[in-house]
Amino acid sequence: MTGVEVNGQGQIVALPFRVEKLRYLCTTEYGQSTQFLTATHSFWPTYSFDAKWASQGGSQLDLDLTCCTFSAEGKLRSFAGPGHSSAEDGGVLHQGGADGDTVLIYPAKIDPHCEALVFVLSASDSDVSTMNLSTPDTLQFHGHSAELDARLEPMFQCNLKPHLPASEAATWASAADSQSMIICAMHRSTDSWVTTFSLLPQPSHSWGHFLPELRNILGQLAGFPVQKLAAAQDGAVEKVVLLRRYEDRSVEALSCSGQPVQKVRLDFGWEGVLEGEGVEGVEMEWNALCYDITGEQTQAVSSRSKEADGITAVPDPPAPEEEEPAPAEPEAEAEDGDGDEAKPDAAVEEKLPAAAKSSDEFPQKDGVIVELSALPGATRSIVITINNFAGEGLGPLTCAHLRLTDVSSADASQHKSMGWFRFPSTPGAHKDRPTVVMAKLYKARPLVPTGGTAGESCLSAFSQWRAAASSPDLPAFLADSALVRTALLSISKGQAAASQLAKTIADKTDAGEDLTEELKAQDRAQWQWRMGCMGRPLPGASLEDSADELKGIANYEGRYDSTDKRRDDRAKAVYSNADTYFGQYSDDRRQGGGLYLVAKGGGYAGSYSGSKREGQGIMRMPDGAVYQGQFAADKFEGQGQYEYVDGSTYVGAWKGGKKHGEAASDSWNHVQGVYWDTQGGCLRGTWDTGTLKGQGIYDQPSYQFKGNFKANLPEGECSFTICAHRSLGMPARAASHILADHGPIMLQKGNYMLPPGVGADPPADGEAPSEDVVAPAYPKYEGLAYKSAVSMPQETADLSFPPASAAKPVVVPSYRVSVI
Repeated sequence: MTGVEVNGQGQIVALPFRVEKLRYLCTTEYGQSTQFLTATHSFWPTYSFDAKWASQGGSQLDLDLTCCTFSAEGKLRSFAGPGHSSAEDGGVLHQGGADGDTVLIYPAKIDPHCEALVFVLSASDSDVSTMNLSTPDTLQFHGHSAELDARLEPMFQCNLKPHLPASEAATWASAADSQSMIICAMHRSTDSWVTTFSLLPQPSHSWGHFLPELRNILGQLAGFPVQKLAAAQDGAVEKVVLLRRYEDRSVEALSCSGQPVQKVRLDFGWEGVLEGEGVEGVEMEWNALCYDITGEQTQAVSSRSKEADGITAVPDPPAPEEEEPAPAEPEAEAEDGDGDEAKPDAAVEEKLPAAAKSSDEFPQKDGVIVELSALPGATRSIVITINNFAGEGLGPLTCAHLRLTDVSSADASQHKSMGWFRFPSTPGAHKDRPTVVMAKLYKARPLVPTGGTAGESCLSAFSQWRAAASSPDLPAFLADSALVRTALLSISKGQAAASQLAKTIADKTDAGEDLTEELKAQDRAQWQWRMGCMGRPLPGASLEDSADELKGIANYEGRYDSTDKRRDDRAKAVYSNADTYFGQYSDDRRQGGGLYLVAKGGGYAGSYSGSKREGQGIMRMPDGAVYQGQFAADKFEGQGQYEYVDGSTYVGAWKGGKKHGEAASDSWNHVQGVYWDTQGGCLRGTWDTGTLKGQGIYDQPSYQFKGNFKANLPEGECSFTICAHRSLGMPARAASHILADHGPIMLQKGNYMLPPGVGADPPADGEAPSEDVVAPAYPKYEGLAYKSAVSMPQETADLSFPPASAAKPVVVPSYRVSVI
């Protein structure tokens, strides 16, 4: 049995169940009479709905399957998905995995008020993840059923890829067309459950954004009570923005208002065994900790102290007026024939239990209002926690809640819901962890400068790197050396300008001067407020005990592994020196491909191992010099090219961050390490830890020098080969009428003498070399003494220029990208 093959929208699959007739023997109270009664019972199996995805390269995929439950009136009852594993009192369970998600359905446990379950598959969407439903190479949806401990039997299978927009295969820039898909709805029929397939792609990553579309689908289901649905749809359906763990978005994107967000409201809530008789060791509270760019805490607000610069408490709502109880109506005396039949509808009303609490009721406990523009200028992030330091930790907690609202407008009717993040917890699961970090509100540099367009965002260097970061090998961004080099140049200019602006603002602030509106506008333009959801429990008996973890969280954006170590293929970290890293983390270290931006200018794009530069990469120095080649343990190692700021270039071998090219043989034509100066000259030789030693050749268009070197300087016997026709600016062919068999190419020998003390070896106990990457030194020739040999110049064979054996610098074409 293979199950039904689902091929299109509107296809209906009846879910299997077993019906049995049972015969009961009934006896009266005193055993005076006996009769048999027959009843029909339905036995419902467990249903398993599975979404599976895979990529041929094995790249990290971040997709989620969610099951939303609805009443007959179309009201959202609950949902099971990432961060919310159970719904309908355990009748719907969500299980997540790296290569797929599963939703288990137990029909017998589902509340009778639940009329339909809608399945939605979504891809994440943030600055550290750009995938969509077209990213996986395979995308399948399967259904199975099983009774008790029996093996799973297939019900249906559906390949979701053909139902995505065809344009998705053309370019990742159109990824927004299929961030989600409404796959199907499981709903009650006359005497069973059936599944109707919709297969509708949606442009949003969050099913809460297209909640009206989900309700519209209910009205298209065969047998659905559309009368109740229509009666309940008199007003607009409010969207429920449920934020997922590790979701990271700008506050403007969350607000969807089209206007800058100036003020946000943070509401806190929690549920669990938290109050009542016999409850001890529970004292729930919240904290909002502000940090600067170095990770130092600047101010804080909490349940006990709700006021700080730019942060105010939410006023308490007015207490509801107590209503006087209505007088009881006298009971009417039963007339003849009245009794149990006096209220014929009573039995019908008692068939269904009371409806369960709606999932969109926020358990409000407290709140604050954050005026973003009024925060101290040094504030870069606000880490939001919910705590219980009374002894039981998070053990009594079943769910912690954080809700954001855009309250920028003075008109309360214009306030926009930005999102609601939940951290569900099993009672007793985190008894040893009293703190859960709910989210982080922080400032970051936007991908596109103010005035840019969406197209520039898609073409910006970091966006392209970010899109390629899920490739199986080193990101494709790093393979395009032209793009990387130009991007690093743009980054360097942007970082330098930002650093200068920050210094100007800091100097004026320290001097007590008021900032001009122009400076304020420039500062606002280079930052963008964002919201990152976390849901990470922390140990520590107090916030002071967790200070290091909180500081790391303030400056890191990405996922953690099961041991709370940083692990993500698309992470971002800001360090205490204001440097920024975008890339892969594993075991709390930079690992794999990454892009490192130096706050003072410059950066590195390449591979990492153990947080050190390792393998291929391109590095731009703060002074503008560029190295492209191999790295080991953070230093230049192997083959590489270094371009100095004056335009000269060294091409060859490196060791420990210094030029180190061994001669391959005694032949002059097989030496490693070539330095090209600004005059077009080519210096070939053997470098030893940054110093030119032994034999070397220096070629110019008009002459060649051949001799020995010591400490980068020529020493001892040497020779000059003069090419007269080249001195005249004439090519060899044009000068053929003045050339003899071996002329006029003249060879003259001579001798160089070093000044006293030059070239001496350093003492053995000298200062240890710096661990920092430093620019290689220029060869210098001042102070040398030269003596020509007492002989006439000799004719010799012509020489080619540039030398065929000399490694040429890699010429990288220009590549225009938008500033990051």
